[in-house]
Amino acid sequence: MTKKFDFLQWLRENWLFLFLAVQPPLDVLAFVTKSESGTVAGLIRLAMMVGLAVYVLLKKRSPLFFAAMGVTALVFLLHVANGFRVGYISFAQDVNYIAKVVSLPVIGICFCCCIDSEQKRDQVIRGLWICAGLLTAVVLLSALTGSYTYTYIIEKIGISGWVIDSNRSCHSDILSTLAVFTALLAVKSEKPWLRYALPPILFVMLITNATTACYLTLLAVMAGFPVFMLFRAFLLKEKADKGERILLGEMAVLFALAIVIYPLTPRAEMEALERNSKSDKEARFVQEMEELGYDIYSLSLEEKLSDPVVHEHLTEYYNGFIASTVNNLRVRYDVDRTIIALNGTVSGEVLGDTRNMKRLNARFIFEDSDMLTRFTGFEIAALGNTEDDLENDWYAIYYYYGYIGIAFYVLMALFLLGRIAVLLFADFKGSMTVLNFTLLMCFVLQLGLCHFSGAMLRRPNASVYMAAVAAMVYFQTNRRAAGKGGTLCS
Repeated sequence: MTKKFDFLQWLRENWLFLFLAVQPPLDVLAFVTKSESGTVAGLIRLAMMVGLAVYVLLKKRSPLFFAAMGVTALVFLLHVANGFRVGYISFAQDVNYIAKVVSLPVIGICFCCCIDSEQKRDQVIRGLWICAGLLTAVVLLSALTGSYTYTYIIEKIGISGWVIDSNRSCHSDILSTLAVFTALLAVKSEKPWLRYALPPILFVMLITNATTACYLTLLAVMAGFPVFMLFRAFLLKEKADKGERILLGEMAVLFALAIVIYPLTPRAEMEALERNSKSDKEARFVQEMEELGYDIYSLSLEEKLSDPVVHEHLTEYYNGFIASTVNNLRVRYDVDRTIIALNGTVSGEVLGDTRNMKRLNARFIFEDSDMLTRFTGFEIAALGNTEDDLENDWYAIYYYYGYIGIAFYVLMALFLLGRIAVLLFADFKGSMTVLNFTLLMCFVLQLGLCHFSGAMLRRPNASVYMAAVAAMVYFQTNRRAAGKGGTLCS
């Protein structure tokens, strides 16, 4: 007699899979509502985080879990306490921002507790594969209907699918993460049509996104997997079968193709536009100074500041860039402070880099803060404008949550990297699995994306993927010690 399907039982057994699988639909929901904060999608994600934490608290409680969550809470509570000490500009805005940032450590710790078996780990991997499929379908549909969001809005370059304008960097990070696991699926799949179709799909998805992160991910995936597979075969004295050799050859060809056609890619087009715009401004200024009898490149910082003619024109030149990047720098600070901080450079590439100028704005706020604020960070409202929010995660954590905050995140990363190193030292050959390589590549890539973007550590729709990868790294590096009671929630 056929056993009746128990849907509730299936939900109980596969909730980790569903937790990840619903992420792309939530991104589409956010796009439909046309708002990043206060949307149904944002509230659902917040509820999911709280629900997950409560579940682990009730079902997986352990001293180590409480310790990890306690340290996390302490980092942000110290920040809030200092905000009250110095006088809050906007407590509500700061708490709203913290709710987004805290998502990564909270979900990461909870996932470490929940991924306690290979079955649970495989659920997460299947969830990531489903996410990759859904994301591909969304991008394809948006492209076919012409309803996609451009990666670069003003220049109308790159395809980011159905995402909110301010979530475009999230899409790039998510795409890069899922690309690594899509490559894993290609290697693992026994279906030839799927195995050989996935690399070209990855190629198109990553190229058309037009970001540096996606292009570098493409190179890393297409070169990394073939190199690892060949190294593993040599190390273990195993011979790759015909299907593997074809797949690795296909990846190698796509790697070479990505380099050859780079000048024709949307990424190259965007770089050329940025470079030309900035260099034109620089060239006009250099020409202007030459007509006044000055070789601006040969002047020292002191000479630029002391000569009244040079100083006047340099101030005007700097103000033009500042007004178009981070106007608060011009409003709040004397332009000489910016000139000195940048050593009097006239490089259009440096001055026209919005990310760089946002970091400079945050740096000045940080420098003007007292010592306790430097340890705990300043509130996001201190920037004066939400558009001046930093675009690089590592800098953002450093300035917004201070020495304590950056130490917390760096130590978390070093903790996992240290476990990887211990496993490699203990059993180098045994650890040379395709899954372990995938996790290592993805985790290191995500740490790099924290520099290229401002989403990996601070946006729940991107950080959930980093939390999943970190938890799987924790599980894989803990399996040999599990019998000794070494798990987070044992």
